[in-house]
Amino acid sequence: MSNFKFFDNGSSATTKIITKPDLKDSKPVNTSLKSARYRSEQQIITKHNGTIASHGIINHEYLLDINKQDDGYDAKVTITDASGSYEPEIMTDMIQLGLLIDSVRHEQKFKGGADGKLKHLTNKQEMISNWMTLKTMQLKDGQMLKHFNNDEQKQILTEVNSYCDVVFSDKYPMLDELYKNLFHFTVFDRYLSTQNIEGKDNNTHHFYSSLFNIPLTMEFVYENVEQKYDTYQFEKNSKLLYVDYNTIIGIYKEQYQPVLKYSFTDYDYTINSKVEVDKSTNFIKQAYVTIKEAVKNNVENTIIYNLKQVEL
Repeated sequence: MSNFKFFDNGSSATTKIITKPDLKDSKPVNTSLKSARYRSEQQIITKHNGTIASHGIINHEYLLDINKQDDGYDAKVTITDASGSYEPEIMTDMIQLGLLIDSVRHEQKFKGGADGKLKHLTNKQEMISNWMTLKTMQLKDGQMLKHFNNDEQKQILTEVNSYCDVVFSDKYPMLDELYKNLFHFTVFDRYLSTQNIEGKDNNTHHFYSSLFNIPLTMEFVYENVEQKYDTYQFEKNSKLLYVDYNTIIGIYKEQYQPVLKYSFTDYDYTINSKVEVDKSTNFIKQAYVTIKEAVKNNVENTIIYNLKQVEL
């Protein structure tokens, strides 16, 4: 297990209202700064022929600050704690490496739109600089990859460095990459702008297959499911619009069929989430997300994500 903290925020205030002076030629701005702390647990379960082949758990703690304005909001996400483990144990090294790389963007600043969705990552250059520092200072050797031999360590670090050099660059759409993170996918959504969220999302979204490493195109439909005095719940469910089935079949025959011994059957990829929102603060109290990807009866990858608000 690894554990890292980036700062200790001792504030206990949940809401600060900041009022601007009434200046004659100034455009009035309604600014409300709110903070919340969240903890998440993400399980990753892979099954072969119905039997668990691997199981991982990743835990995060986040501090979320949202500064609402008439034209949208400013937001800051700070990763304050993270840990992970995996079975078989050899994969734990990769989890720890991933968490170390994630520390490059432990503080993320955004501009959000009036629809609740993120529009712009405002501290991208800071993340790029952090990556260069990490690459130079801590990724020069493979000491953290203790379950791999020297040649495997060199190969892994070469591939990781090449990939991250692309991700942490000016041209890469890092905001799109962050949206695939289940914290951002859950927290930055249309509920931030309205409680009447039913209907289909006007935008399609791109995700990546964890089994076949190819892009998928998804759309989402929202549904209000329950209203209470102090909270309400909604569901957000996906529909797979496009994936290259021929590529999937080819990869399956080459990589999976020799091990699983069964031919390709049928493929599906779904994302389903249920979210509870506090009406008084307009912050999520808790959320539950599942991602299921499977070649029916043969190989299945399931992600179970639990997010809950905790005390500041």
